[in-house]
Amino acid sequence: MKRLAVLLVVFIFAGLPVLAQTTVYVSPDVPTNPGIGVNVLSWQAVRYNGGVYGPLIPELSVPGNPVVDALHKMDKAGFWLFSLEEPSDLGGLLPVVAEPRDVIQDYVVGYNLFFCGGAVTGAVPISSNIDAIYLVGTDTGDLVVSFDVPTSIGAQTFDPADLVRYARTGASCAGWTLVGLQFDASTAGAGILTSSNLIGADEASGTFVLSFDIPTDLNPSMVAPTVVPGQIASWNGVTYNQWDWLGGWPLSSEIDALSCQGNPGKVYDQWIYNFPIDMDIGAVAGTVMILWTQSCSSGAEDYGIYEGTLGSWYSHKQITCTDMFGDLQETFTPQAADSYYLVVPHNYRDEGAFGVDHDYSRVPLYVERPQSANLVDRCTATQILTPCP
Repeated sequence: MKRLAVLLVVFIFAGLPVLAQTTVYVSPDVPTNPGIGVNVLSWQAVRYNGGVYGPLIPELSVPGNPVVDALHKMDKAGFWLFSLEEPSDLGGLLPVVAEPRDVIQDYVVGYNLFFCGGAVTGAVPISSNIDAIYLVGTDTGDLVVSFDVPTSIGAQTFDPADLVRYARTGASCAGWTLVGLQFDASTAGAGILTSSNLIGADEASGTFVLSFDIPTDLNPSMVAPTVVPGQIASWNGVTYNQWDWLGGWPLSSEIDALSCQGNPGKVYDQWIYNFPIDMDIGAVAGTVMILWTQSCSSGAEDYGIYEGTLGSWYSHKQITCTDMFGDLQETFTPQAADSYYLVVPHNYRDEGAFGVDHDYSRVPLYVERPQSANLVDRCTATQILTPCP
C-alpha cells in the first residue's frame, strides 16, 4: 500500500494523451431544454462536457424552487455554494431567510449561510444581488462575487461585469472582509460596457471564465467578438477566447449561473497484485492488477496510472490515462521488471497529486513526487498542489 498526497492543477495542451473537453455546471434563468428532451429548471444545475449534458439531470436541485443565479461546485463531495435571485428559506430547510446578497452552502444533509452580505466587513447594499460566485483555489479560499447593478461599498463602486474579492477573516457567515477587484471589466482588453451584466464566473488555472446576460462585445478576441447567451468566454489577461459554446442552448435562455469542475485531489491508497496469485479470479499470468480508492475530491473525473523503475524513483511515465470501466482498477502487462506504480486523479484540465516520497536521510523528510519530466509522458500538462477538502 502506498500513500499518495496532495492536489495539482493542469491545463491540457495539444499532443497530450487527454483531450481538453471542458466540464462546466450551469443553471438557466428560465425553464430550458438544451436538446435533451427535458427542461432544466431555474432551481437546478446540470453538467456539460464535450457536447453532452449529464449523466445526472439535474446534478443539483435546490428546494423551494427559487431562481439560482450564482453557483459554485466545491471540492468536497456533494457540497455546493449558490445565491438566489429572491429572498428564500428554501421551503423551510434554511434556518433563516437568505437575501439575494447572501451565499448559501449546501452541505449534503442541510443548508446554512456561507456569506452574509449585509454583515460582512465591506457590506453589500441590500439593493444589490450577488449573481456570480466562486472560491479561489480551494474550498478554504477567498470568495469572489459579482453584483447585478453598479454597487458602491465604501469609497469603491463596482460595475455589473466586475468581480470582487472577499477574504475569510472569521468562522461565521459574517467573517469576510472586502479585498477589492479581482477582475476589472473596464480595463480588461478594450473594456466591457456597464450595460452588460456578468452573471456567471469562475477561474481555471489563472483564466477567467465568464458568461453574460445580453450579447456582449469582448475585444481583443480570438473568436467572434460578440458573446451571446449559451456561450461562455474566457479572459487570460491578454485576450478573450471561447471557453465553451453549450450545444443546443437556446438564445432565449441565459446561463444564469455556472461553475467549472473542482480540483482532482489525491488518491490515498492503492493496492498492487502480481498474477498469478489466485487464478480463480480470472487473472492472466504475467499481468499486474492495481486497485485504488476514490480521490478525496469531487473534481476527479478520471485516473492515470504511471510506471517507473525501482531505484530510479522519479522515472515514472503514464501507461494509461483512463480508468476504462470506472471501477477504480486496471489490469495490464508491466512494461518492465522491478517497476513501481502511481495512481493520479485528473480532470479535463488538472492533474492531482503523485504522492509523497519518504527519505529518512533527507531534509525535508517528505517531498511531493513530481510529474514526469517530458510532457508526452504526462496525462495532463501542469500541476498544482492543493489539500484535500
